[in-house]
Amino acid sequence: MLQHNTAKAGQRAHAAHAAVVALHALCCGLPIVALMATAVSGATSGVVLLAQRFAPIHRFLHAHELWILAVSAALVVSGGAFEVLSRRGGHQHGFPLMFAISVCCFFANAAIIAIHRG
Repeated sequence: MLQHNTAKAGQRAHAAHAAVVALHALCCGLPIVALMATAVSGATSGVVLLAQRFAPIHRFLHAHELWILAVSAALVVSGGAFEVLSRRGGHQHGFPLMFAISVCCFFANAAIIAIHRG
């Protein structure tokens, strides 16, 4: 999809959507990978070492949750605006899958933060 967008607005839209997905992968995917690595290791000492290694990252993410969510929202809105501009320029490429993925990632981020803060 990204390779088919030659309009500047379309390229910017995809860049914004990719940034949202990357933020989601970093904030939510990294802890999931850590949990999977812990489960695979099966050793108690491995669990403790892994938890100690990821504790600073975990604290950083929790301290900046609202900023991460705000950046994610800004990227979703700007990506949506660029999608509209791209489509007004006559570039019809079907359903904007990257936009749908970035919106889903935003709502997943918001739900995770609400659960953690709840």
